[in-house]
Amino acid sequence: MTRSIKKANCGDHIDRISDLPSNVIDGILKHLNIPELVSTSILSRKWRYMWMSVPELVFCEDFVSRFEDLDDPGPEISRIMTEVLFLHNGPIYKFSLNIPLSSQFTITTEYLNKWILFLSRRGIKDLQLLCNAYTLPSHIFSLQDLTHFRLSGFNLSVPPNFCGFKKLLDLCLEVIIYEEFDALENLISGCPLLEKLSIILFGDLKSVCFKKAKNLIDLRIKIYHVTVSGLIKSLPKIQRLTIESYSDGNEMLYADIIPPTQLISLKYLKLFPVNLNERREVLYIVSVLKSASDLVELDIQSCYDGGEQEPDRPEELECSSCYLSQLQTVNISVGTRFKHAMSLIQFILANSSSLKTLIFEVGTVSKKLDAAVLLSISQNLLRMERASQRARVEFLQP
Repeated sequence: MTRSIKKANCGDHIDRISDLPSNVIDGILKHLNIPELVSTSILSRKWRYMWMSVPELVFCEDFVSRFEDLDDPGPEISRIMTEVLFLHNGPIYKFSLNIPLSSQFTITTEYLNKWILFLSRRGIKDLQLLCNAYTLPSHIFSLQDLTHFRLSGFNLSVPPNFCGFKKLLDLCLEVIIYEEFDALENLISGCPLLEKLSIILFGDLKSVCFKKAKNLIDLRIKIYHVTVSGLIKSLPKIQRLTIESYSDGNEMLYADIIPPTQLISLKYLKLFPVNLNERREVLYIVSVLKSASDLVELDIQSCYDGGEQEPDRPEELECSSCYLSQLQTVNISVGTRFKHAMSLIQFILANSSSLKTLIFEVGTVSKKLDAAVLLSISQNLLRMERASQRARVEFLQP
């Protein structure tokens, strides 16, 4: 009995975690946050310094929230981040700092510049800075190996000696103040390989030209209170486009943002919110459908229920010439005003020879249509002519 217990105890002390294959260990470390990552140093002698060579360092909201009880957490967070960075002894391909906009503290430019300079010597490729720092670290513009860059909470000013991000593929600019009218255009012009761009635009802006971003195929824009006509220019190769447009009073139409003639290569389009009570918005969608002959997926969301009575169906929706030979998936969501949406659906069904699925959602969670109206809509959808015999129409209510 004693001998078997001793044998079991010996088995209990086998360091199985240190015998894991290196690729398994790398996978484990990759999914840990910073506190968990550093804590692995107590697992065994082999693990003591392993965290210091992990190529991805992510300081997320969970890390920041650990210091929220301090009166001024900024200095302590900065000290710990500096220590973690300077103890690291390998390449750092990804660095992410996410401080919620609701936080009452900032990271000083002095610390940010120190970190960026350190990262520039470690081969940084993916940089994410989401914080209320305001002044953009000058060393950022020297990071020539960046392929992914996400920025939020800064004033953007591009220095005159900026040589560009020659390897950048994915750029995301969120809550950014552009100190010069041409700051955004100058930045994008320095990214010749850029494929994906996500931006938030607000305030006083001029038109933005993407002529030099010749590889740009995926554009996502949120627009707040901008009234520039012809806001986006030169997008002949764009394949995926998502636009969200919000305004107070002076409504900006989608036709004022990007003309249909710039969307000839489009394969995916999402517009939100769309005022389908506005005739020009409906005609804009039709114009896009006619221009974008390769369009595969369309997503239109409307939340407008007010305004005057919906006018008669635009005559442009009466034509039928099978323009939409590639369109396969359509999602249309409206509030309780559905007349123009039904006309648009009829146009799409009659002109989409490859259509597989069309989903139509009417009403809101707080305001639903009565049973008789829903039955009438359902019957009208069933009676509509379809260019594709495979087309399946789903009628939903929230």
